[in-house]
Amino acid sequence: MAETIRVYGYHGTSADAAAAIIQRGFNISSNDYDWLGTGVYFFQDAPLRAWEWANQQHPTNPAVIRSVIRLEDSMDLLDIKWFPLLRNIYNSFVEEYRQTNRPLPRQNPERSKAHRLDCAYFNYIVDILQNSGESIRIIRAVFLEGERVFPNSAIFDRAHIQIAVRDTSLIEESCLIEP
Repeated sequence: MAETIRVYGYHGTSADAAAAIIQRGFNISSNDYDWLGTGVYFFQDAPLRAWEWANQQHPTNPAVIRSVIRLEDSMDLLDIKWFPLLRNIYNSFVEEYRQTNRPLPRQNPERSKAHRLDCAYFNYIVDILQNSGESIRIIRAVFLEGERVFPNSAIFDRAHIQIAVRDTSLIEESCLIEP
């Protein structure tokens, strides 16, 4: 049996929401613009990036929760094994929209973080895999964000690994952290 991998995830929010999360647990987000689809979102191993995000979203009362996350049943997009499947299933996704005369969801070109196409696609592929007997409880991916650290660099100053936890039973040991 494979060893269970655990990572630290940092969830930026407001102080009021953080208190409720610590008391009752996380609520899963199902916004149509969430990059990796439905889930609770974490910055992996990036507490300062989580604080920055929390300060942007909740400037008067930011908070960050650190959680241990078990990476079980993961679609880990840090591993190239997933990309042939992602490419192949995309054609079915597009065809389903075409057959129902619906336009494909659109990303926001102004970099507003509205990832509607990605969100719809990841929810679709998780459903396809689940219907074929494969459980996906976490999606993890690299997110290139911010500015290049110098001209023509491939490194961005806000790049991070993002984790969307679809099953909150994989979230362990949550606590508030100080800035």
